[in-house]
Amino acid sequence: MSLTEKAAYLRGLYDGMEMNEVDSKEAKLLGALIDVVQELAAHVTENEASLSALADEVDDLSEILDDSFDDDDFDTFDNEDEELDTEDDDDEFQTTFEVECPNCQCMLTVGEEELSTGVIECPTCGQKFQIELEFDDDGEMIEESENE
Repeated sequence: MSLTEKAAYLRGLYDGMEMNEVDSKEAKLLGALIDVVQELAAHVTENEASLSALADEVDDLSEILDDSFDDDDFDTFDNEDEELDTEDDDDEFQTTFEVECPNCQCMLTVGEEELSTGVIECPTCGQKFQIELEFDDDGEMIEESENE
């Protein structure tokens, strides 16, 4: 017996006992609970149908992908000791700039995030300096720095 059928059975018992005609608090409460059970049963049945349709679509897409690609199309590791690169993919595309420390003249590689703060700390000498970005006519960065 399905959930919807069970909820309908409860409604039938309630109506058969003529509880809907009784004007008591208990009868009203029981009627309201049966209404909620019927509504929940309808939603569950609808969700099960949607889930089943979705599973069918996923199976169809999986078959299409299986037919489209061979196992040879994917790189596999021959060595179990080899580790995957877990670095963030965004780092691969981050623009970096070389900046010279005005204190120790050490060349620093600085990312866009660090440049956006406007203040750089040299890891060699510990000096903090401010950097203002300017670009020439060719779009090349011209750096101007001031010690703090």
